[in-house]
Amino acid sequence: MPTKLTEKQKATLWQQRRNANFLASSKLEGLSFAEVTLDAEQAAQRLEALRRQYGG
Repeated sequence: MPTKLTEKQKATLWQQRRNANFLASSKLEGLSFAEVTLDAEQAAQRLEALRRQYGG
């Protein structure tokens, strides 16, 4: 019997599908993007740098 997904698993799956759909639809329109993958620490550092830059 299949097990139910947790809310966190559902959110992760939805985000993965959303990203894949965005990239696919962009490709159909002739656009291309480099996929950015950051771990939690890198993302936090990037956010802090942007906050300093834009005074947020």
